[in-house]
Amino acid sequence: MTEPLTDAQKRELEAKLLERLRRDCDESQSIGYPPRVFRVMISESGPVGACIRVIAAKRIPDGFIRLLELNRLDLTAEHAVLDGPWRCLFAQNVLEAARKRLRDYNRPDLALS
Repeated sequence: MTEPLTDAQKRELEAKLLERLRRDCDESQSIGYPPRVFRVMISESGPVGACIRVIAAKRIPDGFIRLLELNRLDLTAEHAVLDGPWRCLFAQNVLEAARKRLRDYNRPDLALS
Protein backbone atom coordinates (compact mmCIF):
# COMPACT_ATOMS: atom_id res chain seq x y z
CA MET A 1 0.00 0.00 0.00
CA THR A 2 1.33 3.41 -0.89
CA GLU A 3 1.26 6.48 1.30
CA PRO A 4 -1.52 8.99 0.61
CA LEU A 5 -0.45 12.02 -1.38
CA THR A 6 0.17 15.26 0.42
CA ASP A 7 -1.70 18.36 -0.72
CA ALA A 8 1.53 19.66 -2.25
CA GLN A 9 2.01 16.42 -4.19
CA LYS A 10 -1.58 16.56 -5.45
CA ARG A 11 -1.13 20.17 -6.58
CA GLU A 12 2.11 19.27 -8.37
CA LEU A 13 0.46 16.35 -10.20
CA GLU A 14 -2.56 18.49 -11.09
CA ALA A 15 -0.23 21.15 -12.51
CA LYS A 16 1.57 18.54 -14.62
CA LEU A 17 -1.76 17.15 -15.83
CA LEU A 18 -2.91 20.66 -16.70
CA GLU A 19 0.26 21.23 -18.70
CA ARG A 20 -0.31 17.95 -20.56
CA LEU A 21 -3.95 18.80 -21.32
CA ARG A 22 -3.00 22.25 -22.59
CA ARG A 23 -0.39 20.72 -24.93
CA ASP A 24 -2.95 18.18 -26.16
CA CYS A 25 -5.51 20.96 -26.71
CA ASP A 26 -2.96 23.00 -28.65
CA GLU A 27 -2.08 19.97 -30.78
CA SER A 28 -5.78 19.27 -31.38
CA GLN A 29 -6.24 22.86 -32.51
CA SER A 30 -3.29 22.55 -34.90
CA ILE A 31 -4.83 19.50 -36.63
CA GLY A 32 -8.25 21.06 -37.11
CA TYR A 33 -10.20 20.36 -33.94
CA PRO A 34 -10.54 23.36 -31.60
CA PRO A 35 -11.45 21.86 -28.17
CA ARG A 36 -13.28 24.96 -26.92
CA VAL A 37 -15.76 23.11 -24.69
CA PHE A 38 -13.02 21.07 -23.04
CA ARG A 39 -10.94 24.19 -22.39
CA VAL A 40 -13.97 25.75 -20.67
CA MET A 41 -14.42 22.58 -18.60
CA ILE A 42 -10.78 22.80 -17.51
CA SER A 43 -11.18 26.42 -16.45
CA GLU A 44 -14.43 25.65 -14.58
CA SER A 45 -13.60 22.28 -13.01
CA GLY A 46 -9.81 22.06 -13.08
CA PRO A 47 -7.89 19.39 -14.97
CA VAL A 48 -9.03 16.45 -12.84
CA GLY A 49 -12.68 17.52 -12.79
CA ALA A 50 -12.74 18.17 -16.53
CA CYS A 51 -11.29 14.74 -17.30
CA ILE A 52 -13.78 13.05 -14.98
CA ARG A 53 -16.70 14.90 -16.59
CA VAL A 54 -15.62 13.83 -20.08
CA ILE A 55 -14.82 10.23 -19.19
CA ALA A 56 -17.94 9.70 -17.06
CA ALA A 57 -20.28 11.11 -19.72
CA LYS A 58 -22.89 8.57 -20.78
CA ARG A 59 -22.75 9.87 -24.35
CA ILE A 60 -19.45 9.73 -26.20
CA PRO A 61 -18.22 13.35 -26.21
CA ASP A 62 -18.12 15.15 -29.56
CA GLY A 63 -14.43 15.90 -29.04
CA PHE A 64 -13.62 12.21 -28.66
CA ILE A 65 -15.49 11.45 -31.90
CA ARG A 66 -13.71 14.27 -33.74
CA LEU A 67 -10.30 13.08 -32.54
CA LEU A 68 -11.28 9.55 -33.57
CA GLU A 69 -12.04 10.86 -37.08
CA LEU A 70 -8.64 12.54 -37.11
CA ASN A 71 -6.98 9.31 -35.93
CA ARG A 72 -5.65 11.10 -32.83
CA LEU A 73 -7.16 9.38 -29.81
CA ASP A 74 -3.77 9.96 -28.19
CA LEU A 75 -5.00 13.54 -27.61
CA THR A 76 -8.10 12.53 -25.62
CA ALA A 77 -8.67 12.97 -21.90
CA GLU A 78 -9.05 9.20 -21.73
CA HIS A 79 -5.47 8.70 -22.86
CA ALA A 80 -4.12 11.60 -20.81
CA VAL A 81 -5.41 10.25 -17.49
CA LEU A 82 -3.85 6.85 -18.17
CA ASP A 83 -0.54 8.19 -19.45
CA GLY A 84 1.20 9.84 -16.56
CA PRO A 85 2.02 9.95 -12.89
CA TRP A 86 -1.32 11.68 -12.21
CA ARG A 87 -3.26 8.39 -12.59
CA CYS A 88 -3.35 8.29 -8.79
CA LEU A 89 -5.60 11.39 -8.80
CA PHE A 90 -8.42 9.36 -10.37
CA ALA A 91 -10.67 6.68 -8.90
CA GLN A 92 -10.33 3.19 -10.35
CA ASN A 93 -13.77 3.38 -11.99
CA VAL A 94 -12.69 6.50 -13.93
CA LEU A 95 -9.48 4.84 -15.08
CA GLU A 96 -11.38 1.72 -16.12
CA ALA A 97 -13.95 3.79 -18.03
CA ALA A 98 -11.10 5.51 -19.88
CA ARG A 99 -9.51 2.14 -20.72
CA LYS A 100 -12.84 0.72 -21.87
CA ARG A 101 -13.59 3.65 -24.16
CA LEU A 102 -10.16 3.45 -25.79
CA ARG A 103 -10.48 -0.34 -26.23
CA ASP A 104 -14.02 0.05 -27.60
CA TYR A 105 -12.63 2.36 -30.30
CA ASN A 106 -9.81 0.00 -31.28
CA ARG A 107 -6.96 1.66 -29.40
CA PRO A 108 -6.02 -0.89 -26.72
CA ASP A 109 -2.43 0.32 -27.08
CA LEU A 110 -3.50 3.63 -25.52
CA ALA A 111 -5.44 1.88 -22.73
CA LEU A 112 -2.32 0.43 -21.10
CA SER A 113 -1.26 1.82 -17.76
